[in-house]
Amino acid sequence: MKRSITLAMLIAIAIAPMTTFAGGYHLESKVKQISGSVVGSKQAAYDEGLVMINDYRSKSSIELRKEFSSTFDYVDRRSFSVTNTKVTVDEFLQSNGQIAYQPVLSVRYEFRKREIGNR
Repeated sequence: MKRSITLAMLIAIAIAPMTTFAGGYHLESKVKQISGSVVGSKQAAYDEGLVMINDYRSKSSIELRKEFSSTFDYVDRRSFSVTNTKVTVDEFLQSNGQIAYQPVLSVRYEFRKREIGNR
């Protein structure tokens, strides 16, 4: 009898942490557009875009959270990751008549967000 109570308590202690962390979160995915500096050539814009890609891919989860979410959001701050990146180049005419180029980085990232009411 004593063994079965002890065994039941051990099972309850082992399962409790799993049930505590199992619910209340869902995976969320978002995209953010980030503009780079205006440069004089299309190739320079793509080169800067590549630097931006490498910069975002090397950031830690904590750094990504600081950039992509508010401190008031209920998120798992260690769950942020970049899942996809893409660079496009905007070409436009400046007021001085010169053509300029600007890289635009599209960053898709995901993170675990706590559902409302589950603190």
